[in-house]
Amino acid sequence: MKPFARAGISDERRRAILGYTASLGAAFCYGSVTLVGQKIVSDYSSPMVATSFSMILGTIMVAAIFQRQIRSDFAARAPRKAWMFVALAGCASAWGVSFWYLAIGVAPIVLVAPLVGVSPIVSIALTHLFLQRMERVTWRTVIGALLIVCGVTLVIIGSQL
Repeated sequence: MKPFARAGISDERRRAILGYTASLGAAFCYGSVTLVGQKIVSDYSSPMVATSFSMILGTIMVAAIFQRQIRSDFAARAPRKAWMFVALAGCASAWGVSFWYLAIGVAPIVLVAPLVGVSPIVSIALTHLFLQRMERVTWRTVIGALLIVCGVTLVIIGSQL
């Protein structure tokens, strides 16, 4: 029996807990890699070489960890449209990592990290435009996103003083 089932937690609640936990894990990893990336581009490599190696090594690591799921997805023969979205996501990710390494190569982390932190604004706007049937953007979400922009603005202004 699963630990959540013993505790009487519904599947929906379990998914929410796992989602929040994964989000916090992603935030910790992205925050940590900023320091490592800064060291790489300032002492060892150009931003584009760092991007290339981080993407290659990341792909190998993820493929090794999730090989079973990869095989089952290939066996399921997903439609071409699905692969198009996977390719678009991969391109967006590659460009995002490239721009990120370029940014930390020329600007201080205390400015780059908060600016990259406004990515939820982009996600919210794109969700509203393209995923209206799947997700709902509420006023609370928009206000939260605006608070993020205000926080980023304060960090940038504060670092200029």
